[in-house]
Amino acid sequence: MKKNQNEIERIPPDQVVLNKIQLKRMATLADVKQEEISGKNIAQLSDILKWKIDPRLFLFEKICGKVVKKDPVTGEEYPVPFATVYIEDNDCNLVVYHPLGHPWSWHFPVFCNREVIATTKTDACGNFCVWVPRFDIDWVRRWRKERICFPIIFKRPFIGDVIEKIQWPPIPNPPDPGPWEERVLPAVLDSIDGNRAEMLKKEILRAKSVASLGSVEQSKGTILNKRVFEHEVPPPLPKDFQKAISGYNTVASKDASAEDALRTYVASKLGLDAGAKELEGFSHLNYIGPFYRCVDIYVPEWQLVIDIPDITFRVTQDTNGDGIEETIYSEGYFDIRWDSGDISNVTLVASSIAKESRFCHVPPTPCQNIPDLMFAGFMPLRNAAYFNDIIGYTLRPNRPKPSGLPGGASSFPAHTPFCGALPLYGCVDVQNAKYYRIKQSVDNGATYSAITGLGWNNFVGSTPIPIVADSNGWYPVEPINPVTLSPVPRASLEFPNLIFDWPTPLNVKSLLKIELGDVAKNHISDSNPVAIVSDNTAPVITLTKWSWKFVGESDASLRSLANINCPMIQRGIIPADIELVFEVHVSAVHLRDAGLSTSGCGDGAFFPIADASNNPVHWHETVLDNTETLYQRYQLNAVSKPGCYSFGCTATSRAMNPSGGDGGNLIPIPDWFYDPVYIYTPIVKSVAVVNEDLS
Repeated sequence: MKKNQNEIERIPPDQVVLNKIQLKRMATLADVKQEEISGKNIAQLSDILKWKIDPRLFLFEKICGKVVKKDPVTGEEYPVPFATVYIEDNDCNLVVYHPLGHPWSWHFPVFCNREVIATTKTDACGNFCVWVPRFDIDWVRRWRKERICFPIIFKRPFIGDVIEKIQWPPIPNPPDPGPWEERVLPAVLDSIDGNRAEMLKKEILRAKSVASLGSVEQSKGTILNKRVFEHEVPPPLPKDFQKAISGYNTVASKDASAEDALRTYVASKLGLDAGAKELEGFSHLNYIGPFYRCVDIYVPEWQLVIDIPDITFRVTQDTNGDGIEETIYSEGYFDIRWDSGDISNVTLVASSIAKESRFCHVPPTPCQNIPDLMFAGFMPLRNAAYFNDIIGYTLRPNRPKPSGLPGGASSFPAHTPFCGALPLYGCVDVQNAKYYRIKQSVDNGATYSAITGLGWNNFVGSTPIPIVADSNGWYPVEPINPVTLSPVPRASLEFPNLIFDWPTPLNVKSLLKIELGDVAKNHISDSNPVAIVSDNTAPVITLTKWSWKFVGESDASLRSLANINCPMIQRGIIPADIELVFEVHVSAVHLRDAGLSTSGCGDGAFFPIADASNNPVHWHETVLDNTETLYQRYQLNAVSKPGCYSFGCTATSRAMNPSGGDGGNLIPIPDWFYDPVYIYTPIVKSVAVVNEDLS
């Protein structure tokens, strides 16, 4: 009888009987008949085949990863907890398409034999690990190694592949967009859809900003192992394909369907007969990619590749509360990077139906017999050493520095607001309360109103428990289990003291308090209010001066480049040294810092020179220091190449989110004394420097 997933999870990995795909591979490796080892597990085969194959192949490798759901607007990744992850063995036949003149390849699966080799559950943070037989992994690696170009065309592009080098400073540095733009291939950034490039820049900036925490290597690894393309991207189909799909059948008989016409077209490219059995499963809508294309040798535009081994993932979760798990991630072809050495962690981005959690670890929340708001994320709200609950600011992250320069320590308390979605933890299962709600005042306590219309997920085991309120904002202290339709004791919830998931307002000081209600939602009591300042606004950068002149000329000769379409510096047929002045005005509701940068085109660059007005970088000196003018004079030598040169500024807000996404809560020292980045504004201005005189 076939074992269910829970039974498979409980069996040690070396006790699981080989499936059909594994049986075929092991028999080939050991040069024995399949029937001789059928029904055996790894532990038994390690004795039976002890001296027939490398004994290391009877060991296991741990493959770990995380299942996340991505916010389509902000790009933030939230964990998908308590989902079932299936690890599957595959032997696939693919049609491989190498579009002429295109940097990528695409694959069209026409047949796949797939069998589950292990299952596991994600934890509260969406993480999972599973043991995979070494011989399975070795089979995949060896198969690709023995075939020219296959290690390349089955490799998805990752961020780490396109960043030439990232410097990870030992202490927080000022914002520096220049290195990113110089170290990332522009063609790759241009091909990333939506705001993906900006999200990646933000992650790198944030990783640099928390360098002092000692978690940089982990952050760096996470960034470098992200895919350039998070989802499958349609391939550029040939013109004949497009005509057939559009109904203009130019590749088959008039009676053939569009799909038949396409199969005939592909068969002709592969040297197969029309209607070839190998292409019965071909569909132009079933594609995976893009992948790297081998460009070192000539490859045909179309290839048929047989029996490609791979290990894939499938993830399920009960998303609608009916007790049956739905698929939230499937057919994860080539998710694992089969490079030599350790296997990198994988990130599986679940579909929009997945039930995510915006929190996974919870702070300790000791409750007395009173309602209370105690934590925002991991930031204690009732500890005056960390947070001032009267003025609403956290006191440790992003402190002012009287020097006005980044780096170094500061003994001055911060006035740092919160931003983003803020999980609030506290005590509501007190005083026999049956309901509670969160009330907000934006007029310093003169009036309060209930916050309505918000919901989130809690969990009991692997069952998502939707937390929903009525129209007046009342939440049940014991929410309803959608499967059993019975109340869930608050102590049985995965996050028992999570009482509110609050998308903070744009820019306001809020006073929040808990109101408890009885079974009829009559008032029982209120908590003491806590003030929270939130700021989700981005800094504003205004270009005030961007001008150039020849070295030796007076500043009266400065020629403005601002507000010119396609600005150009004509330094003459015989090039001369030039100077350039770049000035911006920066302002923010809560400014952290701002800095100027410049980048060149490879051989030479603008470099800073002396000027009494130079002020290229600024860190807020006091909590009221929220505006600054940045200025720098640069020079470009005549021997530097003509080309495109860029000048930039990045300004950051000091607003932060204490939910633990950047690891700020995990390091006991410096205990929240760090400088995170969550909101920033970049500008880049480019100018062409030419060796001409068109005046």
